[in-house]
Amino acid sequence: MPGLGALLLALALAMAAILWQTGAAAADEGDDLINELRCPAAARYMPLAAADTPEARWMKAFIRAKVAEGWPRQRIVDTLVRQYGEGILPAPAKEGFGLAAWVTPFAIIFGGAAVTGYLMVGWLKRRRWNDAYWNAELAREIDDTDLQRYEEQLRRELEQFN
Repeated sequence: MPGLGALLLALALAMAAILWQTGAAAADEGDDLINELRCPAAARYMPLAAADTPEARWMKAFIRAKVAEGWPRQRIVDTLVRQYGEGILPAPAKEGFGLAAWVTPFAIIFGGAAVTGYLMVGWLKRRRWNDAYWNAELAREIDDTDLQRYEEQLRRELEQFN
């Protein structure tokens, strides 16, 4: 039965490869979480991967241990958020006060664009009115004798040009 031994060896190698890949995937999951989260004890909530405070070391060990135990990603994050607060998340939550952090920049940009547009339309209307007013004033000051003199001067200059 040499065929059965080869089959068992192949099966054992396949299982070892699967377990090795599972361990690598779990390590990747832990590293992904460590790269995403922030350290609450570091200045300005620096990335957890770059922090070297006691809290950062504990959080890294906790994440790796819970990933190895098979905890889901969200459960690990929720546990750490309950302990350290939402400041460890890379972005604010999209509910409650965190929603204001998402909406405020867009409101400022669109509100500023609307105000600028409104002011530009008003400025252009005033400018057109002002131009029309001064053109009417200038036209009122020219009488028929001035107009005839300008037309005559224009004809002479056109004849010289041709």
